[in-house]
Amino acid sequence: MTTRGIYNRDGDVFGYVEGIRTYDLNGKQTGVVRDQVIYDTDGNAHWRLSGDAILDNQGTVIGYLGEPVREHEW
Repeated sequence: MTTRGIYNRDGDVFGYVEGIRTYDLNGKQTGVVRDQVIYDTDGNAHWRLSGDAILDNQGTVIGYLGEPVREHEW
């Protein structure tokens, strides 16, 4: 399974994606990724993906996904 960091526009990591699940830096699941949309744990569309860019629901880029890293590469 691969993990990808979730970075803000300043390059600071604030979460990660592992498989289809998203987590904060404390390891708490914050949502899931389905069909290029990140949903929160209540099932609400929270962010959209466009390639590696993360957009809010108004289409503003708020960050990006880092390169995929396999667990044995940490």
